Amino acid sequence: MTTPEQLREQAAVKIQEAHESFERCDTDGFLSQWAHGVEASRLELEARIVEAGGLWEFPALFDLHGALVPAKQIQTQYGTRWALLDPANPDGRFRGFFGPSEAATSKARKASDARRGGFFVGLVRVPARAVLRGSTAVNVRAVAERTDGCWDPDAEVVCNGQGEDLKNGLGGVYGRYYTE
Repeated sequence: MTTPEQLREQAAVKIQEAHESFERCDTDGFLSQWAHGVEASRLELEARIVEAGGLWEFPALFDLHGALVPAKQIQTQYGTRWALLDPANPDGRFRGFFGPSEAATSKARKASDARRGGFFVGLVRVPARAVLRGSTAVNVRAVAERTDGCWDPDAEVVCNGQGEDLKNGLGGVYGRYYTE
């Protein structure tokens, strides 16, 4: 297994290669300079994931009792939505969809999600890796990607909107859709 220090050394090499390319070619080597920089950011993120024990935090869907709902985020023509999965066959057809509220305030979003779907968007900590994502050179970036198939009933729950989260006023603060 590669250590965070080794990954950071590899990232530093990529940055140095980009610098050397610029010195050699000025802006004629822009594509290789860009590629070295993007790969350096991926290696740096991978180092952070390794330091966190190979785990990363991701949004997850919970019911109003705090139970993890079999669901995964997907991109649709209407933006990011939750695809509801069959617990007996998570790789099968979706059982439905849930589109989180886009209300102006955190309180309104939480209330709307609870009323419309009976859901809360919280966080889980699951195995991850760093990958490059994007469709053009302008938007390629390093992101953490789940390695568990986007749904794991045994995922470590970070925030499910119940118990101490609510008592401490944290219900929804962690969720992607509930930040102000």
